[in-house]
Amino acid sequence: MPVTIKDVARLAGVSPATVSLVLSNKGQVSEDTKRRVLEAVQKLGYRPNVLAQNLVKGRTNTVLLCAFIREDRKLSTFYGELINSLLTAISLSGYYLQMVVKGEFFNGHPLDKREALLEIAKNRLFEGLVLLSHWPVQYAEVSDLVREKFPFVVVNQRVEGEGISYVDIDHYGGAKKAVEYLVHQGHVRIAHIRGPREHRHAEERYRAYLDALVEHGIPVRREYILEGDFRRLSGRRAMEELLAVRPLPTAVFCANDKMAIGALQVAKERGIRVHEDLTIFGFDGIEAVKYTDPPIPTVEQPLGELGKMAAEILVKQIQGGEGKRVILGCNLLLWDGFLVKGDGKGEKTQEGGRLR
Repeated sequence: MPVTIKDVARLAGVSPATVSLVLSNKGQVSEDTKRRVLEAVQKLGYRPNVLAQNLVKGRTNTVLLCAFIREDRKLSTFYGELINSLLTAISLSGYYLQMVVKGEFFNGHPLDKREALLEIAKNRLFEGLVLLSHWPVQYAEVSDLVREKFPFVVVNQRVEGEGISYVDIDHYGGAKKAVEYLVHQGHVRIAHIRGPREHRHAEERYRAYLDALVEHGIPVRREYILEGDFRRLSGRRAMEELLAVRPLPTAVFCANDKMAIGALQVAKERGIRVHEDLTIFGFDGIEAVKYTDPPIPTVEQPLGELGKMAAEILVKQIQGGEGKRVILGCNLLLWDGFLVKGDGKGEKTQEGGRLR
């Protein structure tokens, strides 16, 4: 059984209240009493219950990650990496992190999400809230949190309105970098496997694809644009359709890495030399693209920085500071020796296939 404060008091020959005074370094306690209490603590290996102490003070030192994502699917690699980075950052700040998955509210009543968040704020069981949602968050859904002056930060999307803090990624800028890179490599027949239309980040990446082509004077070909659902199988289906189009594209920009992996599998099964005859480019920067054959160049989302920044903003609010809004940029992860000119015959700079 765990050692309690009563066990310490019994061994030291004092009351539990006296032990509390010694451990908190408060009140008038004689040096002899302090010595006996500390010796008893050391001998018994007593460790104070920090959570219980904070509850007495009206604090829990715990923040809640409320995730509005599908409950019927496994957490994606994206969510897993983001949650892990957030957990690490929150822990280093001296707080505990508790997570609750609220599931799908997208097709439910529009007040469901608002009522769930208001209940969290009113119960005051947590010091603050991190809000992660697969579906768009509206100002009306978090306005009660603002009114209650409850510390919170929205992560991985932007919500405009007074009193709202958020950390998001520049999906448009990252996607545009990728398409422009392909253009600079000589590609003009660039296809796009886009994400679902209802997903805000998918729309931003799609808009960046269109803008990059138009700005470089490249015609937009509707037959080069297919829609997936961010899963590998939809990438396979889209690539099968693209390979029936004439002329064939020389590059495919995929809205996420899972669809890029599916596209790569189909291309290889059809005997296409990737990235010699066809370049496939992803988005996310998940670990798996480093180990495909060949590796897939991608847009890397700074998930570690995303979680760290969200934790920093939330902790600052909990401690009485102001909120903040941050947009993080993306990097391109390019594999030397694989990206070639758009005609599939350009020179390659072979450097062992390393990441640069």
